[in-house]
Amino acid sequence: MILTPMSPQDLAAALAAYVQDQVERLAARHFRGLDLPRVFAGHAVGPDVRADLAFTLAHLHGSGLGGLEGAAAPETIARVLQPIDGPATHSFYSYRVAETLAAFGPFEGNPLLEGWSEAERENLAVACDSTSWAKLYDRGVLPRNYAAVLARCELGRQRLGLDFDAALLERLIAAASAMLAEGERGFLDDSPARVSRYDIYTADVYLFTEPLAHLLGPAWRKGAESALSLVAATAGRDGTAVAWGRSTGALSACLTIELAALAVGRGLDEAPARWLGLAWNAFARYPRWMNDGLVTAHQHRNTYRYRGPARRLQMTLDTLGKLAYAALELREAPDDLAPCPAAECFPDRDQWVAFADEPPAGVWSYRSKALAFTLPVVGTTRSDYLPAPRNPGVFEVPVDADLPTATPYVTRFGQNYVGAHQARSVRKTEAGLEVSYDGFARSGLLDWPEDAASVAGQRDVRFRVEGRTLHAEETLRFEEPPESIGLQVAETASQPLHVEFECEGGHRVDTIDTAGLAEYRSFWSELPRVHQIDLDPAESVQFRWSVTPLFRVTAVEHGHHYHRSLYDPMAHRARDVLFPHRFAGDPDSAAGFLRDIDLYHLHWPEWFLGPEPDLHRRFIDRLRASDVRIVWTQHNRRPHRKADYEAVYQVWAESADGVIHHSRWGEAWMRNDFDFGAHAEHRVIPHGHFGNLMEELAQVDRAEAETELGLAPCTLRIGVVGAPRSEKKTQMLMDAFARVPSADLQLLVLSLGEDDRVPDDPRIHAIPYGMVPRDQFNRRLATIDVLAIPIEGDDYLTTGQFADAVGLGIPAITSDWPFLTEMLGDAAIVYGQGADALERCLRDLDPAHVERAAAASRALQSRYDWARIAEQTADLFDAVGTLKI
Repeated sequence: MILTPMSPQDLAAALAAYVQDQVERLAARHFRGLDLPRVFAGHAVGPDVRADLAFTLAHLHGSGLGGLEGAAAPETIARVLQPIDGPATHSFYSYRVAETLAAFGPFEGNPLLEGWSEAERENLAVACDSTSWAKLYDRGVLPRNYAAVLARCELGRQRLGLDFDAALLERLIAAASAMLAEGERGFLDDSPARVSRYDIYTADVYLFTEPLAHLLGPAWRKGAESALSLVAATAGRDGTAVAWGRSTGALSACLTIELAALAVGRGLDEAPARWLGLAWNAFARYPRWMNDGLVTAHQHRNTYRYRGPARRLQMTLDTLGKLAYAALELREAPDDLAPCPAAECFPDRDQWVAFADEPPAGVWSYRSKALAFTLPVVGTTRSDYLPAPRNPGVFEVPVDADLPTATPYVTRFGQNYVGAHQARSVRKTEAGLEVSYDGFARSGLLDWPEDAASVAGQRDVRFRVEGRTLHAEETLRFEEPPESIGLQVAETASQPLHVEFECEGGHRVDTIDTAGLAEYRSFWSELPRVHQIDLDPAESVQFRWSVTPLFRVTAVEHGHHYHRSLYDPMAHRARDVLFPHRFAGDPDSAAGFLRDIDLYHLHWPEWFLGPEPDLHRRFIDRLRASDVRIVWTQHNRRPHRKADYEAVYQVWAESADGVIHHSRWGEAWMRNDFDFGAHAEHRVIPHGHFGNLMEELAQVDRAEAETELGLAPCTLRIGVVGAPRSEKKTQMLMDAFARVPSADLQLLVLSLGEDDRVPDDPRIHAIPYGMVPRDQFNRRLATIDVLAIPIEGDDYLTTGQFADAVGLGIPAITSDWPFLTEMLGDAAIVYGQGADALERCLRDLDPAHVERAAAASRALQSRYDWARIAEQTADLFDAVGTLKI
């Protein structure tokens, strides 16, 4: 869904319209005639679905919507509530029924109940009553946040004028207030045993206690501000905030929108423009969580068991109700507020958000252009609470399982134990984060029984970020060796990872196919492979691991030898795929393909779309709409075929996010001639040498290769390669060579143009230019001692011919063209300009000078090695970054 962010009122209207559309789709497919099913895909449908549907419609009514099947909202809501099973309705659903009714007035005389029988009215009053659950709360059976839930039930009954328990309400309000006030920083640990279980409910509690805010005192305001600070620090580009623990995924996207609406509508934060931007961003990405009226959180993904497929309908309406609530809050915001730009919504950060000091708990939130993640250090050892990096689509872990991921685990008597749970110490450093744990806690636990087993020992881990890579250095100590020690990193289907393990002790590394395994699903996607290290047990083990999300790059020139030479050694930092030519005429059809692409690497603009600037602008607009960054390697100042591409080059110059220049001289020239965007990252990264394409030369017999070409042996053979160009003065070279009467020299021309005329000189052997197989070309190169590159003129920006010379380790006779003198240095035998200068150079060729230049050429091979060039290019990618992380 593509949205143009505007005012809070625009967002409110868009949210309400979206929810209305989804509810209508749901009703048309599954609630025809507003007759809700009793079973749905093998699961019983309880009164929670009716309560949530009515609650959502009531919110929509506040936005002027909410009707279904031609009926207005009040009539629709009444029809939904009339058959509800009152005695079976409780807790969350009791207050939703009560608050829905109260939106239309007191119980007595409520227009929704007009024409109802006394039995139906009594049944609905029972649906609002959850006082029986207070006994469960008092016995500690229910989570602590149920104090607020049951308080809303009683408050709702009070608003309706129904009999309510004032003493119970007062007691519940006091309990809820005390619960919110106990966190030193306003962050709620809602676990019964106080085991540092900070998760989405740490923030969400302030949403469902908002109707009680006037009764809860200053604790609510302080906590709400803490909740906002947590979401502000952890909000991701996919709309998720708090990407660990229970009930994240779709509900976390809702949390971002709801809290943003609360911040904007109630003026709770000093940066409302950012909150409005975050809300727009999360809403724009929300439709992936719905399909024709049903939530998709259970399909090819996973939820917690208590939110499993049996609650699919309820979760659908729960999420839609949250969006409808946000729409109402946004209607109260100033109508002149504009959202901040997306780039400002996700600033760079390296922050430790502390939840508590003793035991230490919090979350490390990191974001740069190249890498982003949150790493929670909290209690419990269920897979989704462990101290592992999280970023939906990039770093994900299995849900609700005993499958430790990105956290070392050991086994004893068949049971997993992890170096996690409550940390002994946490230290945020400039380099990263250092965490220590005493003991290895039983894995897979959400609550914490007093008799929970553990393995004696210690884990010390140091995390640090380098560019796009997260590194971890692990030290594990045990009183006695466990049965096994392992660590695994899960990978999503859309984001390839490069994972490295290092250990001086015995170990095994493997990558395992987990595609299709139900247990390897996160809140967001399936996890088709895991990378693991299996370490030999010992009393002390040290190892290192790192994970790098590969840049996903596409290019039209995917198979070109330059592109392959660059990307093959970059496989540990980038994965490149061919950009399909079928999208050329219809860029918008590429939207699906570009969804999982970070960068478009442009080499030659003229190769793709022709000389019409508007075609290029349209293509660039699609890249921008798909959040794809652009990197342009500038091989040419203008196309070789001399068509007018000036305007096309300018379009790309102003759009490029990263620009690779092959020389300092070329960078100055291009930046003088074209207007680049102020945001663009410029780097001088030289052209790699082509020794990688010449590896078979060592096996070539020069004498045989000379015989194949009809060449006689000689002391020194000069060669010319590459396509004929007007700037390459091949004719001038042949004529100058013919005037130098040296029997020791020969000239081999492999780039003879149609208009070139070969002098009558037996020392000159010329072959019309044509593409030949690589092995044949290499055999020709094996006969050359010095390469001639007589390029003169003002149109050339770069040439790859110097890369042949360096790859061969031979010198080059060149003009004083600044590109060649900069690239070759002492490996160039520079003649200057013109025929006379070239003739003098050929006459003065000195074997000692040639050998010195050859040595200089060989010395350049490491500088122009593709592995080095690939690292420099990947470093530029890091600087340019991605909008998909």
